[in-house]
Amino acid sequence: MRWEFDKLNVGIVTHPRSLQSILRDDASLETKEGARYHIDRGTLDRLASACSGTERERLRLPVTIHFSADVQDSAYVIDGLAAEILRRLEAWDAAYPYRDGKMWLPQSLAVDLLLRYGGALQRLML
Repeated sequence: MRWEFDKLNVGIVTHPRSLQSILRDDASLETKEGARYHIDRGTLDRLASACSGTERERLRLPVTIHFSADVQDSAYVIDGLAAEILRRLEAWDAAYPYRDGKMWLPQSLAVDLLLRYGGALQRLML
């Protein structure tokens, strides 16, 4: 099973960087295999527009959305700041609250976010 999950998780960035450092240095990220990881510039600008200066320093990209084999219809984000910024950008209001260290999302919405956020989000299969 471990080998299968490792295959599913190819391309994961293991050393995220702050949004501010990526914007400032146009820094590239690397996957655990050493490949270059790209985040769409428009997505970076959109995220930055929803953040204060302090939040740009604290927000680490890519944000990881966790998919668990134990939960078939939901996925979750464990980064509280990332959860708050996604809530702002998506105008979710009271939907999908951050509780007990996780923001749970319907799996279909999590997949949609992965597709729309141009590399700023990554999936991790557990």
